[in-house]
Amino acid sequence: MRCPQCGRDAPPGAYCGYCGARLPHAEGEALPATHRSRMRAHAYAADSRESLYTPAIISTLFPHLPPHRAIIARWLLIAGIALVVLIAFGRVIPLAVVLSAVLLPVLYLAYFYDTRVYEDEPLTVLAGTFLVGVLLGAALSLAAYRLLVTQRTLGLHSGPTPGYVALNAVLLPLVSLALMLVGPVVLYALRPRFNDILDGLVFGVASGLGFAAAQSIVYSWLIIVGPLQRSGSALDWVLPALRVALLTPLLDAASVGLICAALWLPRDPHIRQRPRTLVTSLPFAIAVAALGQVLPSLLTDLLPGQALSFIWYLLAAAILLMLARVSLHLGLLEKGAEASDAGERMDMIVCSTCQRLTPNLAFCSQCGVALRARPKRATTPARRTRPGGATEGGQS
Repeated sequence: MRCPQCGRDAPPGAYCGYCGARLPHAEGEALPATHRSRMRAHAYAADSRESLYTPAIISTLFPHLPPHRAIIARWLLIAGIALVVLIAFGRVIPLAVVLSAVLLPVLYLAYFYDTRVYEDEPLTVLAGTFLVGVLLGAALSLAAYRLLVTQRTLGLHSGPTPGYVALNAVLLPLVSLALMLVGPVVLYALRPRFNDILDGLVFGVASGLGFAAAQSIVYSWLIIVGPLQRSGSALDWVLPALRVALLTPLLDAASVGLICAALWLPRDPHIRQRPRTLVTSLPFAIAVAALGQVLPSLLTDLLPGQALSFIWYLLAAAILLMLARVSLHLGLLEKGAEASDAGERMDMIVCSTCQRLTPNLAFCSQCGVALRARPKRATTPARRTRPGGATEGGQS
């Protein structure tokens, strides 16, 4: 059947294996408007079981996880957040702070191991992203801690001084964003073979999570080494713990992931038509990420309060996460141009999402997922189709 989007003769199935567009069941059949759109919002490219606008953390930041492992990761994240809340309600604050700081980073390191995303250079990738993020986050936090305390003390009775607001809400977030990009940009320069939008997203997320963990531990060091049990209302501790455990890491990961995805996308030599959408452009990504870093801190200083601060960071993290998701989705759709014509013989693999045979092109012809998002460790039967429909091959 000829694909109405890219004009190629698509293999049989529900989706075009070349560009990922939804195919009609028969020639001339009309599809719903949402299915005809080039945006393909009804089926997210990295997990076609979800719509594009589903605010899902796991399928956005952990795009290589197959469905059953994504479910496990989702429940581990929920369980970790619930444990942080329970510990904070019990006012065992040092333990809550440490668990909050390492929750998402540890989960991401487990994702690296489980999917073997970069099985040929795992140490290089982890050192160049996560470890560099940790070291730079710790260094900046140690350097800024005394300045922040001094400026805050000056305005203890009259509210935050302009100097404190400028340092804490504007300068430090922008410097932090620049430092979080150091590791991924070094990999971008030294490893040109990493030329996939998924590479950029994963590198950016790892760097952002490492930076956030180090920053949280340094800023909370006096709490960590202080008394185990704290007084005061439990709610005064729960919201900050949730912000440290979920919102700040998500904000940093989504900010750097969005920029790195936009940086890596034009590098792909196989994309024939470069993306022209605003969301996938590098200037837009940098501007939005910078605003996402500055505005929550600025609003927290100008309109203080634990509940309000939680809301500012929640809104910023949600918007950046959704933009990173849309950017990845559009980038994966663009990569449909990479697939070459199959000719007389075509490799067949088992899709890790729907567990059905599909040609080894850019997208699964059965469920529409981007096959680049498959985990490296997935073992799939490899078969070839001969003219006439016969198959050859077996387990890979």
